[in-house]
Amino acid sequence: MLEIREATQADDSALLALEAASPQGDSTRILLDRTTYFYRPTLFDRGKVMLALEDDKLVGVMAYAIKDVWLCGEVVPVAYMYDLRSYPAYSRSMKRGLFTLWQALEQEILEHSARMVYGHVKEDNRTAMNIMLKGGAQETGMFSVCSLPSLPSPGAVPEPVPDPLDAVARFEERVGHRDLRPQSIVETYRRGLELGYLQGVYRMVRGSSSAQASIWNLTSLYRGRVLRLPIPLRVLGAVLNPLGGVLPLPRIPRMGQPFQYWHCFDVYCTGPSGKQLMGQLLQGLRRLAARNETDMLTVFHYVDDPLVHPPRFLVQKTMRYHTVARPNNGTLPTPPLYLDIRDL
Repeated sequence: MLEIREATQADDSALLALEAASPQGDSTRILLDRTTYFYRPTLFDRGKVMLALEDDKLVGVMAYAIKDVWLCGEVVPVAYMYDLRSYPAYSRSMKRGLFTLWQALEQEILEHSARMVYGHVKEDNRTAMNIMLKGGAQETGMFSVCSLPSLPSPGAVPEPVPDPLDAVARFEERVGHRDLRPQSIVETYRRGLELGYLQGVYRMVRGSSSAQASIWNLTSLYRGRVLRLPIPLRVLGAVLNPLGGVLPLPRIPRMGQPFQYWHCFDVYCTGPSGKQLMGQLLQGLRRLAARNETDMLTVFHYVDDPLVHPPRFLVQKTMRYHTVARPNNGTLPTPPLYLDIRDL
């Protein structure tokens, strides 16, 4: 018998076991070792983590948060769906487990008058994508996550700006009222400061050009573990890692070993030298990460974001995620979209 109910703290160990059985990715497969499954709800004021159980055994989980965001020029409530997980034995069924859970959550979301339901799905996660498309969602955007190994070199590292909220306020003005932008990006960062997740906002300026990025450090909540790497990265790691003890070379994570990483968010650049400054800023942040014993820097941005001109690096791995949405009143978000740090 299938049961749908809200998760409680007593379910944490079962949820962590489900997470361990649900690595993400295909050619590059990563497992998140969380300290608790309930850290993400602390970032939202409204929402739930819901479970699907069959004969009292956990078979799936799905969470949602109600957020006030900009959509078509006005601030409206929407529902963000996240942490969709199921045991492999149930991933082939659309009538049980996660799909039944999706239907149950939809009913709750309607009670919040949410104008839209949306979520992010990794490009090669066909199970999650099929569930959301079957539920009436449509693809509305794509963002990339560029993983850069930290850089143990003796070069300069950037200092955080003294007033991060002021820097974020200026960034908020540049973003404008993009669809999916929270009512206040500044308040999101204020919450990040209160919880100790925001490492700092970093900025470089040269004449009329500038580059800016924020670093979010969530290593107290989870670490990654690589279960599968493409052959080229394995070969590169076999060459670079042994030399890393004597030369300032990036370290490629070894399969099975845990690694720490920082999220690099709200990156943007302006002016004729903006892209060059962005490259210098990211290089400095990679050196800063290495000096803090952090292995990777993950840079997030929508692929069509007009404020971002990402440079390429010799060693990098890029993953892509689809943003899918299902309107409750016929309105879909229009690109370019804003990517909320709370969604990741």
